[in-house]
Amino acid sequence: MRKTTVIAAALVVAAAAAGCSSSSDDSAAPVDCTPTLGAEDLAEEGVLTMATNATLPPMQYVDPNGEVIGMRVDLGKEIAKRLCLTPNFVNIEFDAQIPGVQSGRWDMIDTGMFYTPARAETIDLVPYEVQAVSISVPSGNPENISSVDDLAGKTIGVEAPGYEFDTLTALSEQFVADGKPAMTVQTFKTNADAYQALSAGQLDGTSIVESVTSFYQSDGRFETAVGGINEAPLAMGFAKDSKSAGEVARVLDEMRADGYLPDLFAEYDVTGYDGAIEVSTGPLDS
Repeated sequence: MRKTTVIAAALVVAAAAAGCSSSSDDSAAPVDCTPTLGAEDLAEEGVLTMATNATLPPMQYVDPNGEVIGMRVDLGKEIAKRLCLTPNFVNIEFDAQIPGVQSGRWDMIDTGMFYTPARAETIDLVPYEVQAVSISVPSGNPENISSVDDLAGKTIGVEAPGYEFDTLTALSEQFVADGKPAMTVQTFKTNADAYQALSAGQLDGTSIVESVTSFYQSDGRFETAVGGINEAPLAMGFAKDSKSAGEVARVLDEMRADGYLPDLFAEYDVTGYDGAIEVSTGPLDS
């Protein structure tokens, strides 16, 4: 069963407003453990620096004590532990994450980034998880949205840029081609901002992965109206040809084999990627 630690939406919004922040975890690198990544491979020697946008509970978010927590944070800590490194999380909006990993500001993107062939041409990707796009609406579903077709003519919020935005844009274009009203896709800097607008009655719904819409449903103010849209793998992201990508792929594969990864996914009701956990630079094998 998924963890359902209920936090106020205002807390998530406040965290988003804080912008870029760094959270040095108190989990020191294991003793009697030799890192396979050296100073030349890392943004900071002995530290695995990971970018995340901590506005997506329960996957990654900021708790009342200001700590970045969630499933992907737990996963990042375990990766760092197995690499004999100290974990450090940089909480920053998604659109800054790819340029940051390309420039070496951080070693890895650990934020639930959808795998796309176009994205794999710019950075190295390691797929490990599967998610689908879903639509969250106010409790009671006042617009009676129950299928993808019901989104025609509706105003849906989404964090942009990103896979969810691309998915909604393609759906809207298809609606128009089919002679239906276009969907108005309203973009926000963060998912938390989109939920704030939904709370204020400015949207008919908002779009994010199913794990997040299910979490927001837990406090009774929202519900998931449509799920299972455009399912695809999620991936960790790295600079092109970085040694860290191969090392993270290796430990993720170990985690799947020894049961850590399946157990973590089961705790959060998340589907694991069933293909090869390896560095990928183009279309995935079907």
